[in-house]
Amino acid sequence: MNNAQLIEEMRWQLKQIEDRKAENQRILAGIAGSDHTTVVSPDRSVTVIAGPGGVVSEVRLAPEAMRYDAITLSRTITAAIREAVSAGRPLTPQQPTPKPQPQRRPAPTDDEEPYDTVFDI
Repeated sequence: MNNAQLIEEMRWQLKQIEDRKAENQRILAGIAGSDHTTVVSPDRSVTVIAGPGGVVSEVRLAPEAMRYDAITLSRTITAAIREAVSAGRPLTPQQPTPKPQPQRRPAPTDDEEPYDTVFDI
């Protein structure tokens, strides 16, 4: 594979990554913009936000949370997550969002090794 082909392959992969990032941002914006439940631990060190169906979209730690030992902090986080999940609003039926069709990179030329290094994260 020559340099021009490598550069084109990298451009294609970056485009795929950017497309996935844009789709993820759209999904996250939908979660953040929908009805959500916010749970704050009794000591106010942990905040958990859960969207429809109890899907956790965010966990926030206040600076004072770092003063706790690992066991105490993990228990506080777990308790807040459990409460947020159980208090999460049920999913409302909605129009399914069409999933974008995956794009395939151009077929490799005869002197090019076929491979794909784009990973879903």
